[in-house]
Amino acid sequence: MDSTSTRLPKGQQIQNRLLAKLPSQELELLRPHLEEIELTHGQPLILPYEPIPYIYFPTTALASLVTVLEDGATVESGSVGCEGVVGLPVFLDAGITPMQNMVQIPGQGIRVRSDIAKAAFDRRGDFYSLIHRYIHTLLVVASQSAACNRHHAIKMRLSRWLLMSSDGVGSEELALTQEFLATMLGVRRSGVTEAALQLQQEQLISYGRGKIRILDRKRLEASSCECYQMVKNEFARLLSLESDRPR
Repeated sequence: MDSTSTRLPKGQQIQNRLLAKLPSQELELLRPHLEEIELTHGQPLILPYEPIPYIYFPTTALASLVTVLEDGATVESGSVGCEGVVGLPVFLDAGITPMQNMVQIPGQGIRVRSDIAKAAFDRRGDFYSLIHRYIHTLLVVASQSAACNRHHAIKMRLSRWLLMSSDGVGSEELALTQEFLATMLGVRRSGVTEAALQLQQEQLISYGRGKIRILDRKRLEASSCECYQMVKNEFARLLSLESDRPR
């Protein structure tokens, strides 16, 4: 354990919604191995083609799944907040991945050693079922993001991304710069600036000094494309499902 992490106290409520779905018996088996950790902006959680030592369950932080192109350009293919987990290649016996995972919004998370998490997964209990359902949901998100990036205007995509990020960290205030937004959306910074200015003029958001605040969520949802609601519904379905494994 390093100086930035602490053991998760026994009985403490789990803020990660995916992890909190585990029955108490499975959760208590994992709890002695769970560590609370501060995650900083830009911190890599998974590096391309490198071993994955830890699995992360964000609580107030948000991580990005990033595709890195040969020229160094990056495009976000998904994000992981308090509803998810970073480190799926471990469960899929892939070992390494060409994808990069990094922290886009700083905050807290819970981590566990990959070998411990894989052992819990291989017991084929509720954790196994939950991870499988989450993988399906991420496939839906990635497919929807690809369609969204191809067909929807920057303003709609920015609205969707801000809403999803807000859901992921459980806050209306997001620590984000326009430069980072441009990287995540795969567009020029000038395009993000114009779209953010329109949203601010419509009093849907305010931004400045690297922070964006959602002022009117209902109208921002109306400004977004249909992709936001579809993805939100799929996550709600994931987290409302009960395991069909016999008890």
